Amino acid sequence: MILLKVTLTILALLVFPIHASDTISKDRLTSMLAEAEDYLSVKPSKSLEILSHPNDLSLLSESQFFRWHITLIRASLSLNNLSIMENSIKALITHKSATEFEHRIVPILSSIGIWLRKSGYLKQAKLTLICALKHNQIEGNKVKLLTSIAIVSRHLNQNEYAINTYNIAKSIAENENISSSLATIENNLGVLALENDEVTKAEQLFRSALAKHQKNSNRSGNIISGINLLQAFLIQNKQLDYQRLSPSITRLTKAFPNASRQSTLFWLNTVFEIRQGVKLNDKAKALLVKSFSNISDQKLQFSLNKHFADELNISISLANETPQESLPPLWLNQITQCDWQKLKTFKLENFK
Repeated sequence: MILLKVTLTILALLVFPIHASDTISKDRLTSMLAEAEDYLSVKPSKSLEILSHPNDLSLLSESQFFRWHITLIRASLSLNNLSIMENSIKALITHKSATEFEHRIVPILSSIGIWLRKSGYLKQAKLTLICALKHNQIEGNKVKLLTSIAIVSRHLNQNEYAINTYNIAKSIAENENISSSLATIENNLGVLALENDEVTKAEQLFRSALAKHQKNSNRSGNIISGINLLQAFLIQNKQLDYQRLSPSITRLTKAFPNASRQSTLFWLNTVFEIRQGVKLNDKAKALLVKSFSNISDQKLQFSLNKHFADELNISISLANETPQESLPPLWLNQITQCDWQKLKTFKLENFK
């Protein structure tokens, strides 16, 4: 009888070995997820590296599955990797009936809104972010959502709307003492000031934003505000200020795999170099033209072309600055949590 039980046990282990390996795999995936979340704010490229390899995510719990893709989306956003970002968004939408989808509806809608903006679906991006705002119950998230709405409003050439939205967000961030959000808002108000040729005001805002990002050890914010401040220095021909700041921002940017930011900095550093007497050959000019196409912000492209193309003696073909109407991707229709027609009547003044 004992021999029979032992034999049956051995057979069971041979036929059904999956439970032991499942436990190991789930533990490994859980550890990977925790590591990726830890790296997200300091080195998103590491988070992306950890999570982007093929894995059997069915081994994860529902909550872990959503955390996995939201972390992947945030890392992809930092590195401007829109294809990975979209794949994770679509993966989450396939679970739109899950309780966890409803629980995380605000960060999901926020991610979708940002992806839509970066992909050129500006009007739908704004509606999606407003939808996220209407679902939101957390003050910290409200600041981030208002900031995202202001960003897309700028791209829609709704600058007054953008400034008003930033000011609402800034007031909340000051009341809640959210320093990281204040830094982002100041940087973005600086961008609007720069585009309005208020360069002195822009410089002040960029300086303040950079100091806050440095205090918060925010590498991405440090790079963005630093590059913007370098541009303001060049426009004002503040060569010494540029020379002092450039090495640290260049070092950070090179270590951060974002082609758009690296290309922007390449343009600025080249302008600085020719002011130091460096001569541009045809190969260098061709590289400037090529790198220009890597810059993802069309308004930044217009700004760089306006201030520096003649000095660099290069000709750039610019796309139409007027936002073009585009049909959003079909998967957006699967989101039933947003009343798209009603959202079109949203008034910012009613939100205060």
